[in-house]
Amino acid sequence: MLSLDIKNIKKGYEDKKEFQNIAKAIRKSKRCIVVTGAGISVSGGIPDFRSSDGLYNLVKNKYPQAVVKGKDLFDATLFRDPITTKVFYTFMGEFKEILSKAKITSTHRFVKELDNQGKLLRCYTQNIDSLERRLQLSTDITDKKNVKIVQLHGDMDRVVCTLCQETFEFTNDHKTVFKEGNSVPCPSCQSKSNIREMTGKRAISVGSLRPNIVLYNEHHINGDLINDFVNSDIAKKPDLLIVIGTSLKVYGIKNLVKRIAQIVHTRKTGKVIFINKTKICCKSWEEIFDYEVISTSDEAVNLLKKEMDYLDVQETIKKEMAIRKEELKEELKAKGI
Repeated sequence: MLSLDIKNIKKGYEDKKEFQNIAKAIRKSKRCIVVTGAGISVSGGIPDFRSSDGLYNLVKNKYPQAVVKGKDLFDATLFRDPITTKVFYTFMGEFKEILSKAKITSTHRFVKELDNQGKLLRCYTQNIDSLERRLQLSTDITDKKNVKIVQLHGDMDRVVCTLCQETFEFTNDHKTVFKEGNSVPCPSCQSKSNIREMTGKRAISVGSLRPNIVLYNEHHINGDLINDFVNSDIAKKPDLLIVIGTSLKVYGIKNLVKRIAQIVHTRKTGKVIFINKTKICCKSWEEIFDYEVISTSDEAVNLLKKEMDYLDVQETIKKEMAIRKEELKEELKAKGI
């Protein structure tokens, strides 16, 4: 693995030449897979949860009596305790508020451009912000023909019943209730229970609505479907894998990246690229990635775009010169020279 620092690339050091090779690989790619993490959305206004003014501390200040670590807010076991349950709902309500103000980033546009160019086979994202949908990139995994974004951990566009699993649009009313640490009863369960009571039958349990995201220690309802997408994409033999904005600490993502990288490297010119603000955590990844670019996602893709545009211009000039050369030959031939 060759490690490149964006600072050295910008200064025109030796790293720049290797960075240009990454741009060339992207230009040549016909079947590219992208894996993204939280780092690609930070510049869009979605803060690092762990920063001093991040959401973890905001919620902690509201519930000082609750001993909840950041990771625990995404663990299904938190529902065992009423206080941690209130912390969860408050966090999700506040997070939804932030998402409503978030903006599309250069990295999201980069993924969209890959799709526009017919290069994007699929983008697998750990993010639940659904910002890609604003660029008309389909996230509907039931539409196997057109889906481009596979949301590995669910989304914040919908809420789901903890009992019947029916989903509903995540509305402002839901957000308001959640911010107060409260849940919302499932209208579908409630309706069925009311009908039973009206007919003289015993009422049934009514589930609660929560954001449609996948938590640690719970079954992934779309796990098999996502695995089908991965198998299908691997069978198409992608020639490029770009992993961007993730620290690769989650087991599922580690496994996904290794599976795809293995197939990419069966191709003679296949490349696997890692772009992140911090260096990769484990030496074992050195055999997986061809390039590591130490950079924010936006800074890296913006510079890559410049390099690709430059290569496009060079290729256009080369083609025009070749055409002109042939025209001159014909002119000389016509003059008998």
